[in-house]
Amino acid sequence: MHTTHGSSTALAVHNLAFFHNAQPLTLSLPAGSCTAILGIGQDNEDLTCLAETLAGRRPCTVEQIEINGTPYNLDTSGHKKLATIGPHAPLFPHISVLDNILLPLRASGTLHKAEVSHRGAEILALTGLEALRAQPARTLNAEQIFRTQLARALITQPEVVVLNQPFEKMDQPTIRRAITFLDRLRHAIGLSILLLSRQKQDCMMAADQIGVMQNGTLLQIGDVATLLNRPACLSVAEQFGDANVISGKVLLIEDDIAELRLPSGETVEAVADYNLEENDLASICILPDRLSVLFPRSGVMEIEDKTDIVCTLVSAHHIGHAIAMRFRTLDGTEIIAHRPLVHLPRELRHGNKAILAWQPQNAIAFPMDAK
Repeated sequence: MHTTHGSSTALAVHNLAFFHNAQPLTLSLPAGSCTAILGIGQDNEDLTCLAETLAGRRPCTVEQIEINGTPYNLDTSGHKKLATIGPHAPLFPHISVLDNILLPLRASGTLHKAEVSHRGAEILALTGLEALRAQPARTLNAEQIFRTQLARALITQPEVVVLNQPFEKMDQPTIRRAITFLDRLRHAIGLSILLLSRQKQDCMMAADQIGVMQNGTLLQIGDVATLLNRPACLSVAEQFGDANVISGKVLLIEDDIAELRLPSGETVEAVADYNLEENDLASICILPDRLSVLFPRSGVMEIEDKTDIVCTLVSAHHIGHAIAMRFRTLDGTEIIAHRPLVHLPRELRHGNKAILAWQPQNAIAFPMDAK
């Protein structure tokens, strides 16, 4: 297998209008990396539209897509600079694994049979499919289908592979194996990958950086820590970070920290979004694992700080190495907290009173109305 990288950027997309009513897409994929695009919108066609546009099945101008620094043109030879896999490009069920893999080379008609056979043997070994080479595609399981689709994409020696929702029909153990295999393959041959997915966990496991896309518009791109700690907007905070969203009114902004009053009367602090102004109504986002929880031993609520929030425990459930607690504030707002397994059973009873708090840097406040 052979891949080359003449530029530190494997794929560059410039101002690409690929989806209706969405902002044009600008995106950079570092060479040898895996970048994921997480789709969070209600319109679930945006990822497939992007994959088909990058594959050349939808119109775009040459200047809008570059691979390794040069404009990308559809190539009818035996080498394609970009290949895609996913639901939009299924296997042919009645032909063998090897015949499915070799279809792009045979369709191009530019290589001798010996070269086609050599590449086929090479790809079978690379993807661990030698034992399945004669199997009809209809007999394969989800993991084997993924490997065969990937092998068919790699047969043309692409420099970038776009994976369109490849793990949809896999269970979690299979997804973990597929991602581990993909990571090893990427490092072995220097492959650059753009993963399109609607599953946050898959993106977090597979990618070096993640872009969050809502109905075709890229809201933010960055590593996991950036997306969790400094989301660019409310949608990223809610959908990527599963953040709690609390309403409040801005009383004061000082040194990028906003002081806000909640409908229930408490005053809290959070990092202020750059669009936030005093007297704005705001949406305060706080991740479940950034909340501190105190259950008063005597049952008597003693407020130690003006930023403490009085609430009632609605439910508590173990979720592996943490407890997911659902609280209701005095004004009826529900807040989820994820806490370590340190609380006593008597503390986790329905109806118990509790105090919630957080450090200002662990929350962010956005204007409630778009500006």
